[in-house]
Amino acid sequence: MAPALDVSVSFDNVRDKNMMLLKKLNAAIFPVKYQDNYYTDALASGDFTKLAYYGDICVGNIACRVEKKESETKIYIMTLGVLAPYRNLGIGTKLLNSVLDLCQQDPKIVEIYLH
Repeated sequence: MAPALDVSVSFDNVRDKNMMLLKKLNAAIFPVKYQDNYYTDALASGDFTKLAYYGDICVGNIACRVEKKESETKIYIMTLGVLAPYRNLGIGTKLLNSVLDLCQQDPKIVEIYLH
């Protein structure tokens, strides 16, 4: 496997006004259609759901669900994807690291997981 290139990637949080970008990316990347509760959870996660831009082009995303129980919080990574032409550039790694960095900043987060 070739080392990831150092590419310029910027992130934006998902909000109501750019939710359609997340929906379009998911339709292009994943073989399933996500229900409304997926997008509700993604929007509610705040900084834990991000869009990745390569230049001005939205090319990937990470979508998480925040699960709070008593004094502990878990982060569930629902999806992590990058459009095929932009894979192997390190964009997915940068998306994942952005969420891991947020988790390290919050002592209430005890677990981050995916399946």
